[in-house]
Amino acid sequence: MRRLASATAIAALLVTAPAHGFDAAGVDIIGLRLGMPGPEVVARLAAQGYAVSDTPQAITATTRDGRLHVALSAGHGVTEISYVFSGRRSGEPAGLRQSIVTRFGNPSQPTPPTWCRAVGPDGMCPKDQASLSFLPDSLTLLLRSEE
Repeated sequence: MRRLASATAIAALLVTAPAHGFDAAGVDIIGLRLGMPGPEVVARLAAQGYAVSDTPQAITATTRDGRLHVALSAGHGVTEISYVFSGRRSGEPAGLRQSIVTRFGNPSQPTPPTWCRAVGPDGMCPKDQASLSFLPDSLTLLLRSEE
């Protein structure tokens, strides 16, 4: 009887535990993270040799392999990082996707590939948690904080 109760308790924990433990809030894209203050973003990009354009709401830079856009919020720092890759030659989109999956693991949500702490009942990453998405049609890696 104890074994049955123990097995039932373990099964209940497995069902309620998040399927994925990915913490998008801790991810970095070329050294940039969510919540980072704007001046630190500018300094990190400059240290990597990128020319930066910045306003109080956004920072942009052209990198060796694409275009970076960082959205800022007063008091919250970085709220979103969008990295649009320029790889359009044959095979590059698939190679880019594979590289992203290799770095971050299998996505929590398959379409578009999105990583988050836990998917909702609909199998999608909820908008109220930080997430990382790869949008294959535009070759965009999108890291955003919870809404």
